[in-house]
Amino acid sequence: MRIFVISDIHVDFEQNRKWLLTLSMMDYTKDTLILAGDITHDPENLQNTLKWLRNRFAHLFFVPGNHDLWLNNGVFNDSLEKLEYLLNFCRDADIATQPQKIGNKNDSYPVWIVPLLSWYTQPHEGEDTLYIQKPGEDNDNRMWADNYYIRWSFTRLNPAFYFYQASQNILEKEYDAPIISFSHFLPRQEMMFSENRQYDLERIKKYDRNPPFNFSRVAGSTFIEKQIRALKSVIHVYGHQHINRDRRINGVRYVAHCLGYPNERNRGQVRGLEHGLKQIWDTNEEKETA
Repeated sequence: MRIFVISDIHVDFEQNRKWLLTLSMMDYTKDTLILAGDITHDPENLQNTLKWLRNRFAHLFFVPGNHDLWLNNGVFNDSLEKLEYLLNFCRDADIATQPQKIGNKNDSYPVWIVPLLSWYTQPHEGEDTLYIQKPGEDNDNRMWADNYYIRWSFTRLNPAFYFYQASQNILEKEYDAPIISFSHFLPRQEMMFSENRQYDLERIKKYDRNPPFNFSRVAGSTFIEKQIRALKSVIHVYGHQHINRDRRINGVRYVAHCLGYPNERNRGQVRGLEHGLKQIWDTNEEKETA
């Protein structure tokens, strides 16, 4: 069984919906897809997309991203209520949001897939933030839409810490095969950059169209990295940044394979989608695949 990944499919864009429609109805029926968040803010559209993908794969794994938890239609009181609604839907639709082992006794390389609910920590919220200071940034982050569309039922608790604590039972579970974990948000500062810092500087000059916006304020949390290390994951999949990466740090392979926005693909910011979904594992062949 092959394992593929994708994130940030943002189906509110027609071009993204058309991209999804290119996925074969037959080629993946014995395979697994990991979808690392950000489908749409619209509950009906989100559910229809998940059901559509579920019908094409033997297994579908999902964690919501920030866009999936936006509130803008008065249906939910807060984002936690919407999260609970989505998790219940996934349970009823046979979409995995909890750890599950993939592979059977005939497979040479079975693997556990472990979804991690997560959030980002802003610099004023805690030391687990991934924040890096940026000259000229807007300290109030006024262009960040989550400020207007995300609402929590708690007021004093760091959301990233809330999800970290809520996932402790996952860390205590016993796993008898390699682990692929995944989250929507970034687990480390390094994930915001490539291994070539000069390339990164040139890329920032070319693509940074909103200099006051500092992505690192809302990138992720080191709580995610703590979970990855506690689990001893061999691969961790993430999304959120709309920049695709595949690199190893201290024994863990970190993979981001985002569809992103059409304008990002058109100007070359999101790359590596020429072959569609990214395969990272095959339970019948020698472990990881590129």
